Amino acid sequence: MRNTRVTVVNAAAAALMVLSGHVASAQAPVPRVVGAETDLLKAPGGTQLLHLLKGTSLLAGPANGAWTPATIDGWIIETALRDDKRDGFDVSVSPTAGTTLRARPAGAPLASARLGALFQRVETRGGWTHVRRTGWIAATAIAAASAPAAPTSAPVAAPVPAAAAITTVAPGSGLFAELGGSVAATLEAPLRADVLEHKNGWSHVRIDAWVRDAAVGTAQTPGGITGADVRAAPDKYVGQTVEWNIEVLGIQKADELRPELPAGQPYLLARGPLPETGFLYIAITNEEADILHRLQPLAKIKIRATIRAGRSRFLPTPVLNFVRRLD
Repeated sequence: MRNTRVTVVNAAAAALMVLSGHVASAQAPVPRVVGAETDLLKAPGGTQLLHLLKGTSLLAGPANGAWTPATIDGWIIETALRDDKRDGFDVSVSPTAGTTLRARPAGAPLASARLGALFQRVETRGGWTHVRRTGWIAATAIAAASAPAAPTSAPVAAPVPAAAAITTVAPGSGLFAELGGSVAATLEAPLRADVLEHKNGWSHVRIDAWVRDAAVGTAQTPGGITGADVRAAPDKYVGQTVEWNIEVLGIQKADELRPELPAGQPYLLARGPLPETGFLYIAITNEEADILHRLQPLAKIKIRATIRAGRSRFLPTPVLNFVRRLD
């Protein structure tokens, strides 16, 4: 297994050398961070493979004009992939499943993958597949390298109770701030947790998770964010959850005019949040599209969604990820 991983890493590095047109003596790829949301493309200015989130780590080669060759690693849930032996790759994103690339199984999102995008399979573990893809990104999207930080003493980790056990909390589970109290949150996806204790049919768990900086220190409720708020500060609310009443205008498929969504992904064209009259793009799965197709024309529904982008590339229209109906 060790030799296999070394071979794969070397292959990725070699691919970066080929893409950038350098010989073996060229500058080696180095770890870098995406400084602004951008796309990983098959070729400079070519087909989109992934939409990378700000802060995503990758392996970048030397810039070639306005473009930089880059390799990204991550995990995709196994059911979202299918075997696809083409052009030296092993799998592709299934046209009927989700497309999020994560830092680790069920971990923080790194990017959304275009339906049909090809990847090299590195390993499979617990229903998740570790994948790798090399492509091109705009050189301006790479964050400037920072100076090495001065050495500091290692932080002291908080002690973990000896009885702690690792488990997975199922989606749909309510999280309670205290035993028998009110629901503080509901999980929309399975999440790893450490079990600290069991008491009267309850489990005290500790969950490691990430939230957007804008969500820290704010007491604003999901319903308190308005469409006007998002349009006025498109970057501020990305990743936050809203509960909005909307008017469904139709179901469409994403194309090159909606680069915030993978090509071919269904989305709701909606008006709202009501009583506001602006438009919304709300990404949904094929299964959700089948259900929502049954709605009457101009149906008004209440939804929970997360903000994917504060605006589209060409219009001041917020782009959301549908979570569930609330009515």
